[in-house]
Order: sequence, then structure tokens, then C-alpha cells
Amino acid sequence: MTSTDPLWKALGRISKHVDTLKPMDRELLRPALAALDGGQVMALPSLIISRIRDIDARLPK
Repeated sequence: MTSTDPLWKALGRISKHVDTLKPMDRELLRPALAALDGGQVMALPSLIISRIRDIDARLPK
């Protein structure tokens, strides 16, 4: 997926560190991460958007 949306950029950064996520977060973000790999794109609930922003903020810079 090619997008300039900050949320998708954050999800792209998270996808590189998916192995370090808690199992609950991996499962929660699984559909969104699949969309990055060409899966079906869907609207993200606000809970998932919040988790993406929180996880992205905690990633090592």
C-alpha cells in the first residue's frame, strides 16, 4: 500500500518490529498489518488507531 497518511506510515514502522509486540497487540493489529501486505483494506476502529499511535510512539527511534 502506498499512502502518505501518518497512520499508515506509523503502521509501516510497527510492521518492522512486529516480533517485539505483545501477543495481544499482534493479534489486534493483524488485520491492519495484513492490509499493508496487499490484504483487504478496511476502516480501522478508534481503539486500533489509538494502539497504533501508542505503539509507534514507544518504538526505538
